[in-house]
Amino acid sequence: MKMKHTLLAAAALSLLSTTASAVDWGGYFRVGPGQKATTGDGAKCFGANMDGGTYRLGNECNTYGEFMLSQGGQAGGVDYKAYLMTNFFKESSDIGDGSTTIKVNQIYAEGKGFDVAPNQTFWIGRRFYGRADVHMVDTFFVNMTGSGAGADGFDLGVGTLNLAVFRTDENASANHGTRVNLDLNGVKTNPGGTLRVTAALTDFSGTGGKGGFGLSLQHNQANVFGGENTAWLQYAQGSAYLNMGFGGGTDDSDQKRWRLVESMQWTKGPLTGQALVVFGKQGTPNNKETFNTIGGRVAYAFTKNFKLQGELGVSSHKPQGGQTDRLTKFTVAPTLSVGPNFYDRPEFRFYVTSFSFNDAYKATRGLTKSSATAVGFQVETWF
Repeated sequence: MKMKHTLLAAAALSLLSTTASAVDWGGYFRVGPGQKATTGDGAKCFGANMDGGTYRLGNECNTYGEFMLSQGGQAGGVDYKAYLMTNFFKESSDIGDGSTTIKVNQIYAEGKGFDVAPNQTFWIGRRFYGRADVHMVDTFFVNMTGSGAGADGFDLGVGTLNLAVFRTDENASANHGTRVNLDLNGVKTNPGGTLRVTAALTDFSGTGGKGGFGLSLQHNQANVFGGENTAWLQYAQGSAYLNMGFGGGTDDSDQKRWRLVESMQWTKGPLTGQALVVFGKQGTPNNKETFNTIGGRVAYAFTKNFKLQGELGVSSHKPQGGQTDRLTKFTVAPTLSVGPNFYDRPEFRFYVTSFSFNDAYKATRGLTKSSATAVGFQVETWF
């Protein structure tokens, strides 16, 4: 751990070695006292066995932060920039006990203005790529993050195409995976509406390695009941996953996945909120599972700096031949904030969360009680 900290510090200092005024710094973190990560009836946070089924307000028994340094410049007519992001994660609120995980989750460089392709941006390294999320469940329904290389910004007339290739080869004895992503953005479909089409082609070269394919259609619509709507229709099979990233390296074409995601958000003014519906199915012909969730968060700002938030979510998961497990979660959170809008941060929250479980959920989680309550504090900020 000491060596890891030393390497992270050295990497950060290398970016800071040039003029300090040219270095950009930003980040995100969430932390709060008394959060408890455990299992059984002692747990204070609960989630569903699906993407998007864990509603996060008053339901995060971990501490997380990520911090980005970036340094830009220009040479030979090329604008370039280098990025370094470190993060930390701990499955509780006590980050000072020596077991906090610290990693480098982004380190890459990009350049634009090369004479052979002046309008495209080229990049190489490990980075977050093409992510699209629903904030209240902390889920990226498109997430092509990884170590790779790409070229962005090809104007096709109907939209802009980005191309990237990724490799996963952390373990020399493991199944090595290669993924190609094509991402077409900004296709106008109707007044206020745009379409994004993302594809993934995957192949794993080791013993038992399989290929895969994924396709994601994302439609963004402005001015829907005063808010914004995002809908995804996604399909993947084999070693590709629904978020257009890697799936299981040995998953063959019998492994099929699909989901429909619908999300609304209202982000400006005293009354704000976000809503989500997800329905999907995945598995092989002999081992399928269905999953669904519906939920929302509403916030009302009584003053510029004080709001009351409420969040309700119901998530279900049913394995083939098994019982449907169901989780219901409700949170009330009086909140101090720097502004009334949905994404104004920092937010200083006091929360009370109530959970209820059906018998199938209790059986899969080793619970004896049908309900639980969590009370705590949390600050969330980005900058």
